Amino acid sequence: MKLSNITLLAAMFGATFSFGQEFSLVSSSEELISVNHELTEIALDMSPSAFTTIESENYRDFSKTHEIVGLTAGEPALPFYTESVIVSHEGQVNLIVSHEGYTEYTDVLVAPSKGNLKRNVNPSDFAHSFGEVYSTDAFFPGDLATITEPFVLRNTRGVTIIVNPYQYNPATKTLRVYKNIQAKLETNFDETGINEIELKAENSATFSEVYANMYLNTNSALGRYTPRDEEGEMLIISANSYMDEMEPFADWKTQKGIKTTLVPKADVGTSDTDIKNYISDFYDDNPDLVFVLLVGDHGQLPCHTYGTTGWEELWSDSYYGQMTGDYYPELFVGRFSGNSSDIDIMVERTLEYEKTPAEGYWMTRAIGLASNEGDGYGDDGEPDWEHARINRAKLLDYGYTEVHEFYDGSQGGDDAPGNPGPAIINPTVDEGIGLFNYTGHGDEWTCITGNYSTTEINNAENNGKYPFVISVACNNGTFTSGTCISETWMRAKNEGTPTGAIAACGSTILMAWAAPMQTQDEMTDIIAESYAGNRKATLGGIFYNSQMSMLEDYGGSETAREVMQTWVMFGDPSTVFRNQETISMTVSHVYNVPIATASVNINCDVEDATVAIVQEGVLLGTAKAMGGVATISFPALTSDQPLLVTATKQNFKPYQGVITVENGPASVTNEGQVEISVYPNPANDNFTVNWEGNDAPTSIELKDLSGKLVYTSNQPNGISETILTDDLAPGVYLLNVAMNGTNNITKLVIQ
Repeated sequence: MKLSNITLLAAMFGATFSFGQEFSLVSSSEELISVNHELTEIALDMSPSAFTTIESENYRDFSKTHEIVGLTAGEPALPFYTESVIVSHEGQVNLIVSHEGYTEYTDVLVAPSKGNLKRNVNPSDFAHSFGEVYSTDAFFPGDLATITEPFVLRNTRGVTIIVNPYQYNPATKTLRVYKNIQAKLETNFDETGINEIELKAENSATFSEVYANMYLNTNSALGRYTPRDEEGEMLIISANSYMDEMEPFADWKTQKGIKTTLVPKADVGTSDTDIKNYISDFYDDNPDLVFVLLVGDHGQLPCHTYGTTGWEELWSDSYYGQMTGDYYPELFVGRFSGNSSDIDIMVERTLEYEKTPAEGYWMTRAIGLASNEGDGYGDDGEPDWEHARINRAKLLDYGYTEVHEFYDGSQGGDDAPGNPGPAIINPTVDEGIGLFNYTGHGDEWTCITGNYSTTEINNAENNGKYPFVISVACNNGTFTSGTCISETWMRAKNEGTPTGAIAACGSTILMAWAAPMQTQDEMTDIIAESYAGNRKATLGGIFYNSQMSMLEDYGGSETAREVMQTWVMFGDPSTVFRNQETISMTVSHVYNVPIATASVNINCDVEDATVAIVQEGVLLGTAKAMGGVATISFPALTSDQPLLVTATKQNFKPYQGVITVENGPASVTNEGQVEISVYPNPANDNFTVNWEGNDAPTSIELKDLSGKLVYTSNQPNGISETILTDDLAPGVYLLNVAMNGTNNITKLVIQ
């Protein structure tokens, strides 16, 4: 029998309770992984805030001093700690646990958990109850360490280790704190394990970073990936009737370097099973797939149901990104939900946000809207408002200029006295914010704290200034039986132009208290780059990485899985989040290249910017700007159609330029071309082409960046021609004035 030993050493030093702790990797190989878990702060908190009164007795309440505690009603709410490691891609994983002694405390009362309450109730309204454990003369929990079933994250197989350094005997009122716990994971290769995988080639830099943040031993011999410069691909599945609306969106994603495939529902099927199977097959054929966008409401592209819990239906879109049968996503899934005009608004908003963001520092402003409930029961034992205030501090430290405190009650600091309402929220939204964090009660149409509803969103006037909305609340994402508040954020418009949000994350069910707060914490940590190696730029990367952090911290519990299942992202997961005032970039390149060219150098003053080249709507190649230059290689050119150059990076305004393809050497000027004036540029209702002093053109053509001809004029007369643009969508176009056998190409912007 072949065995691979994976050893976990969790050292528990000290004789008192501790909040501070850390895991560190001791060694890692195919045969042996050693991890050290250490309590870093040894201090007994004797303050009144560490206790709660139950039936006139003072009970130690670990939920007030520790991040994560057990949530089974009637059982001692003891702390536990988690960490994930990569294990072999095959074999049965078995756990052996031992210890090297403990410190024992007598006459200790430990408070029981109130259970996994949902946010439709106030935990303070529920009394503590004592379950069967409290009448049993035995130490709880019985296991000092456990592991989850192996899960699969794209090209890795992992387990989460759950360490229980505290054991409590309620009958004798005895608490044991284990100083040193040894857990050995033995992989038996002669037995078939759960979720075995076949390793495959993968080039996704996005998920290489995910692995690094997910696993303690990513860089060990068990790491199965190599970081690449390439970004992930995108699949868009659209209701048949919205294909035309989505074409400009897909074109832009291709232009910025995301290989994008747009398919109609007719090619996919009608059921959730059909959709899942199509995505799975596409992922098998395209292992660099990262982003999936569903376009259509529930009735057009059905949301998946995991069945019911109690009376609630567990509706899920994240299901479509879970390729391996567990709850860890391989793909980032978002949804555009609405009718034709709604989809138009979502496309227009996304293109504006990424291509031509509104000026100002609005994206460095945020709102924290929170209830005054959850003390001792929320994640980290925090009430909602305190949780919001901690996240506020992280954002301000990062460089946010304003983070408004809108909390129930009067919480001091910058929180206005009394309860918040639309009168103070509405003007703040209208002025412009980049982030909207909500933590409190909710229903399909309302954030209960602040009474902020769909009505307020529909009346908003935040044109051009779109926040990322993260809602920890019940039912803010329940879209299967009506239009929920998250959908309203995405559909909102004012006088025909977009308002609302760039994306909104909301739950389809009654949301738990603690677990989703951890997701929101991690999202803030990612946005504010609170720790090294955790930068994520896309909305999907921010949201789903945070969800995985929550899954790990809560040991893959039923509650954590439910949060992952039922929290829906409304919006494009590939959109790059803006959290700094927009910066300009300088890009230069040759004006033309000859046919048969196979590489182009693009000069760019922004390090690590992504530069892409597209011809006739096809992505030829991408590269990162390094040392001021991006070198893009591609198959030798056979077409004389122009090359579109696009350079992008988070918080920068994109650059787009044109390289013509023709016979002769490459040049950097317009030398040899005819002087032609085009005005105004940017244009609104019309523009004029003037060729005074030159021969009349043989033709004038206007094409969009996908190569589609939108205007043509043959043998124009006189010295100029005025072209109406009323029916053209805002964006960048290529104007070709053919004269004396030469194509004179100009970039034209229509506002």
